[in-house]
Amino acid sequence: MAIQIPNPWDSEYLQNKQSPIYVPLWEKLKKFLKNHQQNKSILDYGCGDGNYSILIKDLGFNVMGIDISSNAIEIAKKSTITQNILFQTANSIPESIYNDSFDAIVMLNVLHCISNKDRVKLLKKARKVLKDKGYLFASILSVRDESFPRNEWFEVEPNTFNDGTDKLFHFFTLDEIKKELEGFNILETEILENIHPDIGKKSSLYIIIAQNEKYNNS
Repeated sequence: MAIQIPNPWDSEYLQNKQSPIYVPLWEKLKKFLKNHQQNKSILDYGCGDGNYSILIKDLGFNVMGIDISSNAIEIAKKSTITQNILFQTANSIPESIYNDSFDAIVMLNVLHCISNKDRVKLLKKARKVLKDKGYLFASILSVRDESFPRNEWFEVEPNTFNDGTDKLFHFFTLDEIKKELEGFNILETEILENIHPDIGKKSSLYIIIAQNEKYNNS
């Protein structure tokens, strides 16, 4: 079973209220969801304070949200008292979740915030709980981001930086993503770029839609 551990992301959720959504990212996710409305069960992994989980629920989907930050999950729970969304604190996808449980998994800004080793483990678990031909929707930090390389941070792995508080950020190439997603059939790739309001530089995310090929590439 995945266990709750102290982690640096708790410091991002001290305001006791939900953070604003990134509207361009939500528009991409909303379009995907509306095109796949037959896929009712959604795992929002790395759900943070639940802001996107609520929007997904409002579109008519059944949602489970998981995040490593207990602070974030507490905010999510308080914000969804009247809504039937299950939130859980865990540092990975819990073993208690049955295989083939979800039609789709959403990972917004998650895969670039963990180590290479942990990312491999997470994606392996994701494929197990995702149904065959189920979907992965992910936003992933790109090397085209103007903050790359973060020379003021400590590089702990190639293109992976510790920000000084033990939060990790990896900047991906598209070839890396394709390699990481072995076992998935990548259906769509897109770059989402905007000027980041806090740092005044171009943010760059890959938007990936992929389909699980569980029984073709186990």
